[in-house]
Amino acid sequence: MADDFELEIKRAVRTPMYDEPKPRPSSMPPVFVKVDRYRELLENVQQMRSYALGLRDALDAMADIEKEFKTAMSITAKALDKLNLVISTIDMKLLRTSSSPADSSESVKPPAEIEDQVRGIYEQIEKLKGELRTVS
Repeated sequence: MADDFELEIKRAVRTPMYDEPKPRPSSMPPVFVKVDRYRELLENVQQMRSYALGLRDALDAMADIEKEFKTAMSITAKALDKLNLVISTIDMKLLRTSSSPADSSESVKPPAEIEDQVRGIYEQIEKLKGELRTVS
């Protein structure tokens, strides 16, 4: 019985530095990392940096493409405006009244075939305008 009592006293008086090492919980990372594993981690971090730089370059390239696309849209819109001006000029020349003063009150009507073609051109232009609006 005295031996049991002494054993209990020794357990109670034990200091932490004499305790057996406690098993590490699985959620905690190891304090020391092997050199090979450390190098592998460094390589992985370097790869991630490389990927991040690549993504940044891709985003910059996409921004440049977007600027070029907007410029192209602007140029296309100006060209379409010029085309509309030319079509209007041609239309006015085709539908212009005769040059004689006596006939100036009466308008000369172009043939139905030309009217259909001009109408078709206007329809195509309006269709293109609608498509350009949806693109931009």
